Amino acid sequence: MPRPLLVTIATQRSGTKFLGACLNAGALVRSFGEPFKPPPPESPFPAFAAGWIAAHPGFAFRGTEVAAMLDGFLDSLADRAAAEGRTAHLDVMYNNLGAFTGAWTWPVRVAGESPLCRLLRARGAKVLHLVRESVADCVASRLIAEHRGYHRRRGQPEPDGALRFAIDRGAAEREMRDILAARAFVRRAFRGYPDIAELAYPDFIAGNAVEASARARIAGLMDVPAAGGGAARLLGASDLLPTAPDKAKVIENWAELVAIEARLRDEATHAAGRLERGGGPG
Repeated sequence: MPRPLLVTIATQRSGTKFLGACLNAGALVRSFGEPFKPPPPESPFPAFAAGWIAAHPGFAFRGTEVAAMLDGFLDSLADRAAAEGRTAHLDVMYNNLGAFTGAWTWPVRVAGESPLCRLLRARGAKVLHLVRESVADCVASRLIAEHRGYHRRRGQPEPDGALRFAIDRGAAEREMRDILAARAFVRRAFRGYPDIAELAYPDFIAGNAVEASARARIAGLMDVPAAGGGAARLLGASDLLPTAPDKAKVIENWAELVAIEARLRDEATHAAGRLERGGGPG
């Protein structure tokens, strides 16, 4: 029986680092952040994969071989957390979900065909899907954070109005399409799975802690009893601060990004309607 595992699935800038910090500040979970993110030493997976492949002559990245390697890696994280008397937690970002079709890729296969998603379901992992509703916010926040430095623990380096730049419309549209497609992919891959909860960012955050109802949902997912301060032991406080509270003050063409998102959502609605009417995707 695999050891317990808590997995957050999200796109960038959806509160994963904040939640991981809150989990590490508690007493029940050890968060390993984004272990699949290259390169080492920040990420433990590349070194593990190199050792695994060296120990398995003839390794050819076949689906069964990759699944066994991923399973072994998750076991290694679970064992490290168990040595501390905790449950292992990791972040799986959307661009890891194609894992691993040769490399780190966005999910491109049919529903549920991600080896990593299948493995998480088979292991009975507890899954948190963090969703930042506006994909324009996702794109803008990522770029602003790159300018300012990710995951700050101090105040703003400059007021919002002091940082101004435009975002390439074509690149923004491609990224938004990827995020929307990956979000739908996750929902399909875990449809009917009992051990998943979806939380909206930033609604699950209250100051420097997880908001009360979200805290209760996470505790319930983890089978942590509400009595006896279980939720308080599960989640502490985070000292991470937002990097981009007001996108419109920073992004010169913010209105264009909002319009692109509205068009993409309208296209998706019409495509879904065609499928329901049996008209095909075209």
